[in-house]
Amino acid sequence: MSSEDRHLEDLKKIIFEEGGFDPSPYSKKFLKRKIRNRMRKHDIDSFRKYANFLEESPSECSILIDAISIPVTEFFRDREVWDDFEDIVLEELISDKKDKGQKLVRVWSAGCASGEETYSIIMSIKEFLGSNFDELNVRVYGTDIDDEALSKARKGVYTEEEVENVPKKFLKKYFEPDDGKYRVKKTLKRNLKFKKHNLIDGPEFNNFDVIFCRNMVIYFSKDSHQIVHNRLYESLNDSGFLIIGKTEILHGKAREKLKRVTKNRIYKKPSTFPSRD
Repeated sequence: MSSEDRHLEDLKKIIFEEGGFDPSPYSKKFLKRKIRNRMRKHDIDSFRKYANFLEESPSECSILIDAISIPVTEFFRDREVWDDFEDIVLEELISDKKDKGQKLVRVWSAGCASGEETYSIIMSIKEFLGSNFDELNVRVYGTDIDDEALSKARKGVYTEEEVENVPKKFLKKYFEPDDGKYRVKKTLKRNLKFKKHNLIDGPEFNNFDVIFCRNMVIYFSKDSHQIVHNRLYESLNDSGFLIIGKTEILHGKAREKLKRVTKNRIYKKPSTFPSRD
């Protein structure tokens, strides 16, 4: 092990002991990049010196944890994925619910950060169902490990730059002006719930028809990929859909059993029951 890697391990220990955050699931490359970004802010040139700085500055430890745990997010990121969600996933899902006489629809935005993806999901479902929305019991859950990000998600207030990808008709319909920013209307929040949850070792979170887990696993170490994907697979209902990042690759049970249904990394879990002809 190089001296840099040894000091990285020291840093990981400090982050865990001082900040109560376990960085071990994240890849070494990702952690080094995030740490170096913070080092440059303070003109620090070595991991050893930064470790000393962290021990002397609890506030810096909190800032570093935020930098590590909050991924890049935006409304309707990768528009063609959302087209597939509406045209393929929702079409099949709602049709299946009607055939089975079921009313409950559960969707999980795993690693929701500040909530943009979660709100995008409920807007898409509302637009797809139109006047039929209230005939179903739609529940969308956004989870993350970062308290500050979840607080922003619950408030639902975003800058003009942050809502740039929101279609103008959606912006008018689902948001209201708020001191130079945009606030999500209460009518959009009624079917949402944000909660803290750790994808690696958090409690079971099951019975979902659709799970979004996009561009999250890429930050984790390779050993953690299979753990996360196996847990997501187990969290899906039969015939449920898993949507991952466009450059991500499935691992473990999910790779073996899920069927890819679009080029945009949308997968479907097969039913364990024979279909009725």
